[in-house]
Amino acid sequence: MFRTRLLHLFAAEVGLPFRSYVRWLRMQRAAELIATGRPVTDAAHGAGFADSSHLNRVCRRVFGCAPSEFARLHWITEFPA
Repeated sequence: MFRTRLLHLFAAEVGLPFRSYVRWLRMQRAAELIATGRPVTDAAHGAGFADSSHLNRVCRRVFGCAPSEFARLHWITEFPA
């Protein structure tokens, strides 16, 4: 019961279900690793995905592109103060 309530409160406050939020963080981490030149397999493991195929499936579902395309993007990791 406590877990269900916590997940409900998280979704109400953040605007995303907890699992979606965690998936977003993992995708962001994988994108950062790939953008810095790491191979897709290393980035997948470094971001908590089982393998590069798992990262590829999630990436295509979330962004509509392959994770290897992250190397061409310029990511904003910090906002100016």
